[in-house]
Amino acid sequence: MKQTYLLAGAVLLAGFSAMAQESSTQLPPAEQKQLKVAKPDTTARMETLSGIFLNPTKKGTFVLDFNQVLTENARLEVKNKAGKIVYKKPVSVAKKETAWRFDLGKLRPDTYQVEVITPDTTYWTKFKIGR
Repeated sequence: MKQTYLLAGAVLLAGFSAMAQESSTQLPPAEQKQLKVAKPDTTARMETLSGIFLNPTKKGTFVLDFNQVLTENARLEVKNKAGKIVYKKPVSVAKKETAWRFDLGKLRPDTYQVEVITPDTTYWTKFKIGR
């Protein structure tokens, strides 16, 4: 009886070994070229924008002020609820500033996403402008 179980175990082990060898066989060169290697994750980190204020002016326009320590040049984008860019400007760190002011002009009542985009990080916040 022991010999039967031992023989059955050996047969199963040989079968698994053969399957493992088949699955690790390399593909022919023609098929290897068709395989695509996954690219490393290049998505930007998202962080909340600090010290940001959107204030109306007497002329019916809006001024955006924000404070953020940036170590590299960036771009400011203001998008409406539909994702359309309604304002876009570069943010330069040449003068080693930590505070910026932008006159956005007139904005319709909507929810706006403000983003400051650097090569590796996107800082953002949302504002809602009512009637």
